[in-house]
Amino acid sequence: MAMEAILYGSNRLYDHLAILFNMFINFGSLPSGFMQSVIIPLVKNKSGDLSDTNNYRAIAISQSISKLFEATLEAYMKSDSDVENHQFGFKAGHSTALCTNVLKQTVDYYTNRGSYVFACFIDFQKTFDKVNYWKLFLKLLDDDIDNKIVRLLSVRYTKQMCYVRWQNVVSAGFSMGNGTRQRGVLSPYLFSRYIRELLQIIVGTAIGCFIVNHCFNVLAYADDLMILARLGMVSNVCLTYYWYSLC
Repeated sequence: MAMEAILYGSNRLYDHLAILFNMFINFGSLPSGFMQSVIIPLVKNKSGDLSDTNNYRAIAISQSISKLFEATLEAYMKSDSDVENHQFGFKAGHSTALCTNVLKQTVDYYTNRGSYVFACFIDFQKTFDKVNYWKLFLKLLDDDIDNKIVRLLSVRYTKQMCYVRWQNVVSAGFSMGNGTRQRGVLSPYLFSRYIRELLQIIVGTAIGCFIVNHCFNVLAYADDLMILARLGMVSNVCLTYYWYSLC
């Protein structure tokens, strides 16, 4: 179904879609077409080594009605944690530009008072691909997300079938045991929820830069983290260890 059919459909179409989506949730089942996605590898650096797998990033193409269903489920996802204030990459009304602005203002605040700010940049490799499904689902249950929604997500992720398309050739289907769906509507929220405890550990140390009573010791550009401190650079060894314990 083309996206235009959904955009310009009548109210009768929306009624049928609402009935269909409610059946998915109540019975915890999805048709096979909803759990299929085509992965398209895109070259990061065209002048680089095209035979190097690290020179590619993948995007997953799904059906338009599947994306609409994810957008419907997004309304049931909630978070009341204050640590989300340190995440800028995957939130409505926020951007990495806003995160950069917070960084500049924090640095200016200290340098204008004759102090220094030390920064440690942490870039985890293939973070989206390393998300453990079952740990993620347990975290959603801890947030009191409706167990029917979590059950449906578990079915969608654990039974999904993926295909790789390169030029005009499509591979045989294969299953995936971890990772969020690239460019999925829910993926930004799910990933932010997955790393929340990591941010809580950093914020909970209360070590870093303070402006009035607000702590600015970690800024999250989506999956890239920046650690800030006045007196020294915070080691990222423990953070890296904690990340791999999450995976």
